[in-house]
Amino acid sequence: MKTGLAAAAAAFALLSSVPSRAANPSLSEDFRSMTRWLSHEMANGLAFNAGSTFDPPREVRGWALQPDFSLGVGRIPFNKGDFPTLTVPALDEQGGSNIFPNQVIFPNLALHLRMGLPWRGDAYLRFADATTPPGYKISPTMTAQVQTNSYGFGLRQHLDLWDEALPKVALGAHYNHVRGRTRLKGAFNVDVDETFRADSELNGEIDWNLNSFGLTAVAHKSYEAWTPFLGLGYNYATGSVRSKLELKSRTFLISDVLGESSEHPEQSQGRWIAGVQYARPTWSAFFNAELKALGQLQYRSWIAQIGVALPYEIGRGPKIIYRKRAAVEPKRAQEDEKPAPSPKSRRPVEPKKPEQAHPDMIFLQ
Repeated sequence: MKTGLAAAAAAFALLSSVPSRAANPSLSEDFRSMTRWLSHEMANGLAFNAGSTFDPPREVRGWALQPDFSLGVGRIPFNKGDFPTLTVPALDEQGGSNIFPNQVIFPNLALHLRMGLPWRGDAYLRFADATTPPGYKISPTMTAQVQTNSYGFGLRQHLDLWDEALPKVALGAHYNHVRGRTRLKGAFNVDVDETFRADSELNGEIDWNLNSFGLTAVAHKSYEAWTPFLGLGYNYATGSVRSKLELKSRTFLISDVLGESSEHPEQSQGRWIAGVQYARPTWSAFFNAELKALGQLQYRSWIAQIGVALPYEIGRGPKIIYRKRAAVEPKRAQEDEKPAPSPKSRRPVEPKKPEQAHPDMIFLQ
């Protein structure tokens, strides 16, 4: 996103060179058109990212707790073919859509907390967060503050096919919520002519609030420690991305310019899922890649991730602490079955002493 924001900043510096204090309807309309296009492209790219799941396919044992940590990178392409036609000649002469980059590369950092279920299923919670440090510069004259976080949860069920030689299948249902913002602030020195220099301030806001509901089906087969997998997924996305860009001039010769727009992502998106997992008794590592297969700009959006998983067993049953009664009944039954003393025996039969009671026992697992 750093490259895209820097390019946008350069575009606003160009707009501020128009020496007219009066309102310019054409310039304002071009400004709104560009923010509308930027919001739409960001909404579709972020929606695909929101639907991402990294699911090592090997089963988690019942009631075992397994954290998964992954680090990856993703790509949001921009569709230059849908860039609006600009009406201001000075802006169009500078390249129009070339002001913005062809793509945005973003990092992806996430943590899953997965727990096995006794019926060959598992459930997970997901959390991700990213924050830029204060004063983070995207250009020599502009700073940006980026904050984004997401959370989600899901369920999976593992199934065997009719032949043991065939791969196993994992069916999953997922929900992810992604929310974030970017704040831009910078100063621009604009040379109106050879003798006059004007200062302008740029303030920008990009906010997103997206939800993704997804279904996945992944086939996998283990070869000793290696488990390759291949699958597909479908996501239904809701929410919006809002963009606002404002240029404020410190001189009366240049008018202020404001562009604002809000766009919704495409609702239906599909993806191919592929990867491999290497599992050891106490840890595993995996590589996962997702490629957009349904929707706008298909096969141009992708996400690739690497991660590790560490299993921790928290118990052998559904309860961490439970009560268990000592098995004394069989012993009593055996004593009751002993033959009675022979009547010929002259040894008096001593009265039987009552057995000491066995209290309940508490077990901690």
